[in-house]
This record gives sequence, C-alpha cells and structure tokens, in this order.
Amino acid sequence: MMRALITWRWLGVWLWLILPACASDASATRFITVRAIVPEMSGDVYLTGSLTELGPWDADGLLMSGDGRLRTARVRAPVGEEAAFKITQGRWEREGLGPSGMVLANTSVDPESDGEVTITIASWKRDVRDYIADAAGAGVVGSLVYWPDVESERLEESRTVSIYLPPQYEADPKARFAVIYAQDGQNLFDPRIASTGVDWGLDEAMQSLVEEGAAEPAIIVGVWSTPARRLEYAPQGVLERITGEMAGLAAKEFPAQLRRSDAYLGFLVEELKPRIDAAFRTRSDKNSTFVMGSSMGGLISLYAMAEHPDVFGAAAGLSMHWPISIDESIILQREAGWRSAVLEAFAGYLANSRLEPATHRLWVDRGTGYLDKLYAPYQPALVDKLANMGFAEGHALIARIYPGADHNEAAWRARVRDPMRFLLQRSSAAADSH
Repeated sequence: MMRALITWRWLGVWLWLILPACASDASATRFITVRAIVPEMSGDVYLTGSLTELGPWDADGLLMSGDGRLRTARVRAPVGEEAAFKITQGRWEREGLGPSGMVLANTSVDPESDGEVTITIASWKRDVRDYIADAAGAGVVGSLVYWPDVESERLEESRTVSIYLPPQYEADPKARFAVIYAQDGQNLFDPRIASTGVDWGLDEAMQSLVEEGAAEPAIIVGVWSTPARRLEYAPQGVLERITGEMAGLAAKEFPAQLRRSDAYLGFLVEELKPRIDAAFRTRSDKNSTFVMGSSMGGLISLYAMAEHPDVFGAAAGLSMHWPISIDESIILQREAGWRSAVLEAFAGYLANSRLEPATHRLWVDRGTGYLDKLYAPYQPALVDKLANMGFAEGHALIARIYPGADHNEAAWRARVRDPMRFLLQRSSAAADSH
C-alpha cells in the first residue's frame, strides 16, 4: 500500500488496538512461521502485520530470509492474541497481489497455538500512477477524472483528487449536479488502489439508488488522504475544548502547532471547491453540497459542516471515530477519563456551532465489531446532545448501528447505500433543477 497516500500505519495501529487487550496469560508466548512464495527476482521481501515487533503494520516490519522464490520469517506472539500478516517489498506501494491482480486480504493465524502459514504472491502492486493513467480500468459506472498532486497554500502536503462523474453527466449536457466531498478518496472507486483491495463502490451504490428513484445522481470528489491524515482530520475546535489532565494528553498527541484540520477545511472550501465548481457543472449552493467520510474522515466531515455551515448542508460519518485519539494508552487504559473529557468538549463545541436542524442534516453510524465497539458509549451521548439542539432523528439526524459490522472498507461498502440515500434523497427542488 502507499504509505504516502493511504496512511496504512494509522489503520495498522487500530488493527492492533482492537485486538483483545490482554491474553489469558500475558507471559505465555508462541512462535509463528510465515512462508512467502514470491515471483522470481523479487529482491528483498518483508513481513508486516499486527504484531508489535512488526510495527505494527510497518511496511518494512521484518526482512524475510531467502533470496529465491521461497522466503521465511519466524515471529513471536502472545498466546491469545490473533496475528495477521501481509507481504511487501518494503513499501506499501509494493504490496503483494493475488492471482486476480488485487490486494490480498490479511492472512491470520489461530491465536492460541504455534502455527505455520504460507502466503503466495502472484505479483507486486504497480505504481499508483499506472492505475491513475488507466482510469477506465477502475470499472466505475460513469467516469473518473484524476487531478494528481493538487497543491494548497495552506497545507504542506499535495494530494490526488478523484472526481467521479455519473453517466447522467455526459447524457445530459445541460444538467447540473449536487456534489459530495468524500475523505480518503483513494479508497472510494478503484479496488486496485484502495487500501484493503476493496473500494467503497460509491458509483454502484449511487446508480442503484438512482434507478430506484430514491436518490439523485451527483458528482463525487474524492480527496485522497496523506501522511498528515491524523492531524488534518482531528477537529481543532473540539481538541481546544478538552480541559484538565486530559488537555495535556491531547496536546501531546496533537501538538497545537501541528494541528491541521482548520487548514485542511480552508483548502477544501476556499481552494478545491471553487476549482470543482469552475471545471464541472455543479450546483454550488449548500443544499446541494455534502461531505462524508469514515472513522476520522467522519469526524472531519461533521467538523466541516459545523465550521462552514453556509457551504455544506449535510454530512455523513460512517464508523465516526468519536474518541479522536488513536493512542492506546489513552483510548483503552484511560478510557473513562478521556471519554468524559471528549464528550464534554464535543458538547460544548456543538452547542456553540452554527448548525441548525432546519438547514443541516447529519448521518452517523457504527458497527459492533472490532474498533467500532469502542464507540458504543460515545454515539448515544452525542446523539442526545444533538437531539437537545433540535436535531430530531428521522430527518435532520439519523444514527444507525450495524450489528457485527467491522471497521474497514468492506463493511462501509456493504452499507454505503444507506448514507448515500440520506445525502442524495430526491427532493422536488432537486428534481426541478434537472
């Protein structure tokens, strides 16, 4: 995977955190042998995975032994802790692919005993620029336009932007379209690029809803994340309201001088949106401009609407990462104190925002598996706060729970029709504008 584009370290940290917090016997260890069958002339090959000694999920976690097609590595893991692995050439841009040419799923080993596992790599991931050059190969229903290396006066990192145009865009040259600005844009349309080999399938979800008459077609702007994702997506206005002992922990993880969410929103609203509106037939009013994302991408989407209520009329956060922090020592070991501080900060921030239930709509959801189960105390508390502000569930606010759903692209793909229907619900005004 592409560390610079997909920020797999962030995902890997959470894959580590969501595993059982402790083994039945913390002193018991086991050994796992991993074998990789790789293409000829592969050079150095590395094992990465969920174990601490592998980063976790550092692309160059452990150099495997051997120099031919067979490579091996032996790692130690606590008994009771599930172990998951991938094979790379030292960079996420050069992750191992399966026979279909797609990224392989994680290979897991039983958590209770020693084990051996063999992973067969058919080929290595190509440079992302190859996939961008072959936009048609993404197989979307409609078309994709890529803007690579989009720079900002506010941000140090340049980034790629994917613009999805529905088939109705070409079919009706006079029509104008609503726009969804979506975070982690590299994961939305092309499984060859997506971080887990599974894209969100926003194009298929939208078109199925359009065919049912349940939604209007829209342009989707996928803004790719960068290595600064965590700093760009953590809402400054909420962090600034964390007080007491927890304020020190917030400052340690998110130093004030490194926080980038306000700058990121400045890029989104004042730099990118005007370019999109100039280049494509958009409806630029707030009732036709929406924002969405998952996990921390959900956080920044809610924050975008709250900070720019005249720009965005609706937001959707899938598996909204309410805790903000991704520090294990905070989110797990000091969970009660941190949760109380974050909920109080969110409540204060929302109460002082310009969000109005008459003009703004919000979708939030979570699963019950893996990381999402940590959101259980947060979501109802903040939904109650929004309800007290007048956001009645059913129209201005929808909060859903998906039993068993995990925290990954496959889970979000499986339910993305629901928030898409919410964002793009066909109204008489929308219909009249086409």
